[in-house]
Parts: sequence; structure tokens; C-alpha cells
Amino acid sequence: MQNRMEPLRCGECAAQVLVQKNSWEHTSIQWNTDARRRCPVVQDDDGRDGRPGAPWMSCSHLDAAIAKAATSGVIEVFDDTPIRAPIVQ
Repeated sequence: MQNRMEPLRCGECAAQVLVQKNSWEHTSIQWNTDARRRCPVVQDDDGRDGRPGAPWMSCSHLDAAIAKAATSGVIEVFDDTPIRAPIVQ
């Protein structure tokens, strides 16, 4: 199956973003104008390096929705292989 972004709605603020769960450790999130406006965490952000539309922080409510969707199989985790422990701890 080809990797693709899937719509996911936050249960807290109803912001809908596109999500791709590449692995348990790596998630891609694509925000749109409406989602940024709905999410109280990112709505006032000017973006990464002052670039509007490039939110860099995360929202704990959206993170929880993504984790729940991934563990319940609503969104696919493309590489489910556990990562090895770090070489330097």
C-alpha cells in the first residue's frame, strides 16, 4: 500500500488536519487555515521562522487523537517495526 495522508479530526476543537503515521515515532501533519483557526494552541502562532502557515508546535489534544487513531487502526502506521535502543544513552 502506498503511503498517503488521511483526514483526522481533533476531538477537542474539531480541527481537521491531514495525518500520515510513518512509524510510531514519526508523524506528518498537514495543517490548513481552518484547522489553525480552530486549534487554540496554534491559532496565534506566526509559524516557524516567521512563516505564516508553518506551525511548529504540537497540540497535546491532536497528538492524543492521532495516537488513539493509530492504536485502534483508524489510521495506518506504515512502518510498525520497533526502533532499536539508542547507541548512546
